[in-house]
Amino acid sequence: MDLPRIQIQTTRAETALQSHRPPMSIQQPKADMQIDNSLSGRFRMTQEYAEISIDQTEAFADADVKSILRRNDEWTSRAMQQAMTYTAKVARQGEQLKKIENPGDVIPQLARQNGERPPKSYNYGQVPSSTDKVRVSYAPGDIRIDLDWPDANIRVQRNDPVINIPRWETNVYLQQRNSIQFQAVGGHVNMLR
Repeated sequence: MDLPRIQIQTTRAETALQSHRPPMSIQQPKADMQIDNSLSGRFRMTQEYAEISIDQTEAFADADVKSILRRNDEWTSRAMQQAMTYTAKVARQGEQLKKIENPGDVIPQLARQNGERPPKSYNYGQVPSSTDKVRVSYAPGDIRIDLDWPDANIRVQRNDPVINIPRWETNVYLQQRNSIQFQAVGGHVNMLR
């Protein structure tokens, strides 16, 4: 006996997801900056010049380059010295001649002293005779700088970032419907007995 059977065939429902994710964007605008610098400051510089003084008078005098006033002073003092020396010499020789009655050769000695020239002497020298003859004096200079400069005025305005986040969407849809089917299978009843 073949009894009918119910055959059930089902199909599951299937869902699907469809996502839409647009890209996110971030933009950072540059900050707005303003700088005000007043160029009305004062700058003052004062300078005292350095002074250097070089006195070569004595060095030139060693080379016999002298002013007429100095030369006159030297000649006058030398003439006075020579006059005093000559006066002393004549007085000494006069004293010797006063005592002519004493034995000795006073006159020939005096003649020999007055007639002989002194021997010449030679010597090596340099002009100027030393470095001390040149006098150098130096007074350093001075520089003073006064600066009255105002500070710069800086203003910065920051700009917030522009963030664009579009909405993400996810759609759920039915990709396959569920179904159920019933079917009688067999169903032949054998009534013969």
